Amino acid sequence: MPTQPPSPAPVAVNPSSVRVLLGHGASARLLSPPSGIVMLSGFDPNIVRAIFNPVDRTIDLLGLHTGTTQVTIQSQQGQTAMLSVSVLIYAGRSDASASINVTGHPASSQFVSEMAQVAATRATYAQPGAHITTRSADDSRRLDPDDEITVHVPVEVSGDNYFTYRANVAVHITNLAQPQLAPRVLLVSDFPETITENGTLFYSDVTFEEPARLLYYHYAPPGAPLRRVLVKVQNAGSEASLLEMISGISGPYTDILGVGHSSTLRFLQHEAAGEGEVFEVPPQATINVVDQLLPASNLVAGLMQMRVISGPSLRVAVVVQAADAPPTDPISDTLLSSSVRHARGIYEIPEFFYDESYTVGDPPTTLAIGKLPLPNLVQGEVLGGDYAVKQSADVNLLNPGSSASDVGLWFDPRGGRATGTLLINGEIVQLHPVSPGKPALVRRFTVPAGGFTHVNVVTMPEGGSSYPVNLLFASEPPAGAGWNLSPSVH
Repeated sequence: MPTQPPSPAPVAVNPSSVRVLLGHGASARLLSPPSGIVMLSGFDPNIVRAIFNPVDRTIDLLGLHTGTTQVTIQSQQGQTAMLSVSVLIYAGRSDASASINVTGHPASSQFVSEMAQVAATRATYAQPGAHITTRSADDSRRLDPDDEITVHVPVEVSGDNYFTYRANVAVHITNLAQPQLAPRVLLVSDFPETITENGTLFYSDVTFEEPARLLYYHYAPPGAPLRRVLVKVQNAGSEASLLEMISGISGPYTDILGVGHSSTLRFLQHEAAGEGEVFEVPPQATINVVDQLLPASNLVAGLMQMRVISGPSLRVAVVVQAADAPPTDPISDTLLSSSVRHARGIYEIPEFFYDESYTVGDPPTTLAIGKLPLPNLVQGEVLGGDYAVKQSADVNLLNPGSSASDVGLWFDPRGGRATGTLLINGEIVQLHPVSPGKPALVRRFTVPAGGFTHVNVVTMPEGGSSYPVNLLFASEPPAGAGWNLSPSVH
């Protein structure tokens, strides 16, 4: 009987789909047939150059233009296979180096690393649909005033249908020694609180003579288009200005209380250490010092202390715009409005100070945080709840008795649920939401017999929470409380 000829070997290639970086090469290995020549056809020669390498038995590809095409691989026996080829670009690029000026006495290693990541992000450019991520600089350290350092920030830009870009950006950081001056006025942008259109939410001037603290708190309702909230700084003068900004920025979050809490926490931490950034604002120019996305059903909040170090006064504005609108649009003098009234304006008491004492066995000493509504210096609502007003208290706990005694500090919301951030003798204490009628024990102090204990407390009413809140110092728990540290404390 005649012998049947062997079946022709199939054509097989690995991988069957190849991504090629524009201007670079890539290869796929021909697994079968094990020998002989194959022909390549069907691909777009404007997108890729495809060549069969008979020595290495590879399909060698060179990306010429972005796009997708298919290479038909045909053996001498007529068998075929398809190789899909996509020529892509990097998701972005970054500069090799960047610089940033900060303040701090000193600036902590963590803050230095965070600001280096900010500078590296500004020096990185993402393609549409790609996103930038950075990691902490391993070579960060504490930076004293008038000291400088160069750290290296790992940067990654990634996205669908792009090659991931990775680099290390060398960031030079200088700590400019600056005095820590209290603000003279409080600027508030909480009206309209719910954003339904684009425009200017608030503006005011910041001068060398009048440092200011700015609070903003805004919400996008369900179904709202994607927007951005920007804080713009405009220099109408003929010389450059230097602006110091100490900030706590939060969001976008869906948690009404959480966004205000995290903003306040970050601000109080940075403000205590004088940790901020110094911006140069060129003459006749407007720069963005904050840029936050605001998706539907989300909130954004910001607290920032601003001081003109040198140069002309600056106009500061909170602006909302479509997410894809140019971020360089000028500041409009026309303010957005709403039928639902909230605070917007200028308030002249940005800080309260208390000097109190408590004697063991007496009724509680109460610090009412957020109790006094502040009048508006311009037309608008009063500031109920004292939001963004820093409140500092020195409290001496006195014990005339012959044995040591415990005194507690309780956090007692008066109207509704509230979060809190307290600096107690310089140590940060945070509180998850606490309900009214259920005072939370925050700290327990042991006061020696015949002696005293000094306690310093710094706090601030938090956006989204219900203030006022009473801080109670007492040697007996208030109604609804006990001596167990509250689980709300963290």
